[in-house]
Amino acid sequence: MLVGMSAANLQGVLVSTVDVDVWIGLPSRRYMTVMNLCRKLGATVRSQNKVYLSDDTPVDFIYEVTGLPTFDREYQRVIRLPFYGLKIPVLPLDRICKSKLAAGRDKDKLHILLIRQALKLKRGTTGKRRVARARRRTTQKRLARP
Repeated sequence: MLVGMSAANLQGVLVSTVDVDVWIGLPSRRYMTVMNLCRKLGATVRSQNKVYLSDDTPVDFIYEVTGLPTFDREYQRVIRLPFYGLKIPVLPLDRICKSKLAAGRDKDKLHILLIRQALKLKRGTTGKRRVARARRRTTQKRLARP
């Protein structure tokens, strides 16, 4: 599943990020399985968790995310979004924020702020939609009365 700021970008957080972070549902000791597949697909392997695709996009493979339960548990919460012509599993913004808070890295402070702002905006939009639906229902009930 796509995680990190690439996943946040897909959900409307406008921030620059250099790499693509992919959470792999395998134990880290199985990294060679992932690296061998990447080689077959033409990627250049730089380390046990980093490859460069043929267009020089850096991809980091993550086997455990700080502050979150297991891959299988988090996979139940994914959202599917378009990415390079495919609909892929993406970690939701609130979960990305939780992992960045748990990691406690200085570089994540701005990301956390931006993610929280995006979440607040999304909640505001959702709240406005709920109010509009409730008003329509009330109006429809009034009109339906004899």
